[in-house]
Amino acid sequence: MIKRPGFTLIELLIAVLIFGYMSLSMATIYSTANRHMFQNYRNNMIKSNVALAMRDIRRNLSQATRIDLPLYNNPTGSELKFAINVDQTTGCYPINQYAPVTWHYFCTAPDPGDPTFTDLFHYTGTVATDTTWCGSAPDKFWDPLTQYAVPACGAGGGTIIMQYSVPADAPNSSVMFSRRPAAPDNVYEADSVLVTLRSRWVATARFGGVAKASQRDVDFTLSSKVKLLTPPAP
Repeated sequence: MIKRPGFTLIELLIAVLIFGYMSLSMATIYSTANRHMFQNYRNNMIKSNVALAMRDIRRNLSQATRIDLPLYNNPTGSELKFAINVDQTTGCYPINQYAPVTWHYFCTAPDPGDPTFTDLFHYTGTVATDTTWCGSAPDKFWDPLTQYAVPACGAGGGTIIMQYSVPADAPNSSVMFSRRPAAPDNVYEADSVLVTLRSRWVATARFGGVAKASQRDVDFTLSSKVKLLTPPAP
């Protein structure tokens, strides 16, 4: 008989046990790291989405010379309509003959690909002008019913600037755009608009209504009062 070095059954069982424990530990570490990575990605995506939408609204709204929605002291919720280079009081345009007349419309509608959540849309356009301007005959006057050439919010031509849009909770304003002096909005100046954007990603809604312990909801609200460069009348 030839003696050969080997392992006893107990040694093999211990080795298999240790290997299994290490494999399970590595799988758990990978799963946890992967879950946190996607959760952080989702958090950053929602926050960036809201911040970019707010920047788009602030950049355009600060140049407005006329606001059609919301009316002063009468918030409309999720609609914002304003024009640049149009007089607020008389509606004549252009105020400056050398600058274009543009309009902007922000509104919410179901997502075109997945109607279970809501998007914030941005529509914009330019109104043709000629050599006449306010005070020179013949004057042209703004018509809020026809100048905003949008058939319906969510229709073609708009840009989605924020997904998963929901109304803000108290003490924030329950409306997205407001010029209401009453609390909680406190917008006392007619040339200011309170913009409150809230994006909420719900894990159960995104996974067929089944709750997943590995996923958490993401909820982010950003509020800003935007003051116009050219004050409109109430």
